[in-house]
Amino acid sequence: MKKITLERLLYRKYLKTSFISILFIGLFLISFYFIVNKNVVNKSKELILNNLETFVALMVNNQTKIKTEQFLEYLSSKTFPYDGKILIFDEKGKIEFVDEEIKKLLKINEQDNILKNSNYKINYYFKDIIDEKRIDKIVLENKNYLLFPKKISNSSFYLVCIVDEKNILKEINTLIEYCKNLEYVLITGILIFYLLSFFYISFNAKNFVYKINKPLSKIVAFTKVYGKKDTPLELEPCGIFEIDSLSSNFKKMLEELDNRTKKLIIEETKRAYHESLANTDALTGVYNRRYLYTFSEQYLKIVKRENKNLALLILDLDDFKKINDTFGHEIGDLVIKQLVEIAKNSIRENDLIVRFGGDEFIILLPNTQIEQAKTVALKIIDKIDEYNKDKEFNFTISVGVSSYQKGDETIDNLISRADDALYQAKKLGKNCIV
Repeated sequence: MKKITLERLLYRKYLKTSFISILFIGLFLISFYFIVNKNVVNKSKELILNNLETFVALMVNNQTKIKTEQFLEYLSSKTFPYDGKILIFDEKGKIEFVDEEIKKLLKINEQDNILKNSNYKINYYFKDIIDEKRIDKIVLENKNYLLFPKKISNSSFYLVCIVDEKNILKEINTLIEYCKNLEYVLITGILIFYLLSFFYISFNAKNFVYKINKPLSKIVAFTKVYGKKDTPLELEPCGIFEIDSLSSNFKKMLEELDNRTKKLIIEETKRAYHESLANTDALTGVYNRRYLYTFSEQYLKIVKRENKNLALLILDLDDFKKINDTFGHEIGDLVIKQLVEIAKNSIRENDLIVRFGGDEFIILLPNTQIEQAKTVALKIIDKIDEYNKDKEFNFTISVGVSSYQKGDETIDNLISRADDALYQAKKLGKNCIV
């Protein structure tokens, strides 16, 4: 699984959510604009047509107050909106008044009958007007013309106002062009707003993520060095309740862990100290008889299972009582300590020295044959002889050697044979090895 830092994750999520929100807002504004724009254009067109139709109706309704001849004369001099031209005919299609441009457009004269025009489409259109069917548009010479028909009340005349569609749509097209320009301004404004939002949100996102990630990063960094360096954890509040609570709880946890660790160290130190007192000799610091039996019980199992060698030396000071009686117990203790020091310098690190009695010591030599053990014993005796030179008091030792044999169940079997050998060394005049 690909790993990602919390800082990058939060930053991405924050930007993604913000930009999606802004994108939807922009799309909504653009969609809303186009819907409104389309409705405005349609409503404007509808309003213009309704106004023109109302104007024609008002013009016709005025006829009820004047005579027909005067009305026709009035209409001929009247200018209609959007350069509209009029045609008046009766219910039989006889033309009563026609504008000059309409004459050319329909190819008629004032004496003609509109219903007997050579163009059957014109006949069809005007017949529908007489039948009071709604006709809104007519196509003449590949141009669209809007028709605004109105029956003159209390007469058999029909008035039709004919307007070139381009004249009406001219203002609508101007409005459409204006709206298009407004679209470009709106889209440009949204893009600029989007870019400004990008920098603003990006800046805030970094600050927001940094605010969250700073204490968490300190906690992560501290966990790497905790226990190696005595560095205090300093966490400043970031103002976010959950993060501040985590920082506070983590600090309390570390304090509690430190307290428990200190208590554990003290307890472990005490236990190790008491165990050391129980297993070591107070005068020499080497292991005592109790530890010998505890250790040898487990180690002999390894020796038996893996068929390893094990040798044992018993060292006994010669005439130690005489040393105590002649020089005193302080010198006697010094002799014992010096023997231990010489023995330690003569054996390996993993060999074991045990104070078995008052002036008697056992040395366990793992992975050692009996002849090698005698060499070690001889080395100790030689070092003692070297130590005795130019000393006010001298001491010697006798050594009994034994090794593990099949059938030995406990360390006592080795000790017994080594003790017998020590007895022989004493009989041979002491200061020797058997």
